Amino acid sequence: MIEIELFYKIVEANIRAVHTEYLQKLKRVPLPDTAKKKRKLFKKLPVEDKLLKGYNKGIETALNVLVREFKRYDKRLKKEEKAGRKF
Repeated sequence: MIEIELFYKIVEANIRAVHTEYLQKLKRVPLPDTAKKKRKLFKKLPVEDKLLKGYNKGIETALNVLVREFKRYDKRLKKEEKAGRKF
């Protein structure tokens, strides 16, 4: 169980890291404190918002599927342990 939970946490962290990196490249996330004084908080680039919304929706869907599958697996594992069977 611990290995599966660790795998889940690593995958979730990697998805979030890639998403954050992508948004920073587009300058759609807040800049560090030193850069805030020099520029606006958000600087918009000439990027299709439709594409960005689609990318964000894809990341959100991937995270939701990951969470749902992990919960389903955890629930099934607890049910089997309660019944006396173990993997």
